[in-house]
Amino acid sequence: MNTSQERERVQKTTIVYIVVMVLIVVLILIAVQDPKVKTIAIILVLLVGLAAIVVQWLLLGKQGAEEPQQVMEKAQEAELVEEETISTQTGATCVASGQYHCQDHPDRKVAMEEGKRFPPCRGDNKGHSARWVLED
Repeated sequence: MNTSQERERVQKTTIVYIVVMVLIVVLILIAVQDPKVKTIAIILVLLVGLAAIVVQWLLLGKQGAEEPQQVMEKAQEAELVEEETISTQTGATCVASGQYHCQDHPDRKVAMEEGKRFPPCRGDNKGHSARWVLED
């Protein structure tokens, strides 16, 4: 999952935890008469709520630490695939000159020069974003 989306989800959850904690504290203040019990109950609610918030933020940090490793593994896999065939997509800059064909429409071909941007494929008589594969 995208870290910004995950961070946003954790922020919203934190707000919900805080609101619930405040509501519970207000209920304790209203319902409990004994000052000692009231104090202990409020402290317990705050400790448990804060612990839950800290745990979710720590888990977010661990997920963020795992993601770069996954990204590196995917990049290594892509390099292995790239050694076998060179492919790119519409809008990307050409890094290896040559004849490319659309992965979905092999009969649609473009001659590309290094530094030029890949066009959309015009297969099926309408343009679409394409995966372009360098021919041997």
